Amino acid sequence: MSFSLSIRESAEPVYRAILGHPFVQGIARGDLHRDAMIYYVQQDSQYLATYARIFALAASQARTLDRMKILAQRMNVLFEGELVPHQNLCQRAGISYQDLIRSLPEPAPTTHHYVQHLLASASSGSLAQTIAAALPCYWVYMDLGRDLLRQIDSDASHPFWDWIAFYANDSMQDGLNQLCALLDEEADRAQDRDQIASAFLHSFGLEYRFFDMAWRQERWDLPGLGGDLT
Repeated sequence: MSFSLSIRESAEPVYRAILGHPFVQGIARGDLHRDAMIYYVQQDSQYLATYARIFALAASQARTLDRMKILAQRMNVLFEGELVPHQNLCQRAGISYQDLIRSLPEPAPTTHHYVQHLLASASSGSLAQTIAAALPCYWVYMDLGRDLLRQIDSDASHPFWDWIAFYANDSMQDGLNQLCALLDEEADRAQDRDQIASAFLHSFGLEYRFFDMAWRQERWDLPGLGGDLT
């Protein structure tokens, strides 16, 4: 079994918890409540800004132009494609995406933790660790797209069809295959495979926490600050 498949297998219990989470099942049923949708988009738009930078850092760590191109292509998906699921949620919430992101709240604790974890992993200088930290976000959403597509029986009239279909697209699988191949090549020569696996599993756990954060509309709850940093 490849390195990437082995660490993904170890994270399967977490993935099953993600799939069964009320936020994700709210998407599956088409009844996710408005506040959770708005909160998610506000936080995810901030997370994705860092996530795109992580791919730029990974490209700078790559040793060949072919690898740089693969990583740059994944970054372009973030710049162009991720608007589709966000706009789907905003449409269902009855709010303009541009209006929603015009004035964003402070990053929630989980968002802050996740972006700092990504940046710390990328600062190690290891391409394998950078990819490992970034990979769960890509992998979780692709798996969710495919599992939810089966759950709704390919119903294009579903309220969150655009969200589900975007992540279930075959191009997502192609991108995942490329990233896994890069990780496996790098891990084969790495001396720090335990750290690489740890970066992956930490991010995978934060994927669960991100959905849970949006479901609960997590706040800092700091004394004297009214539950916010502002």
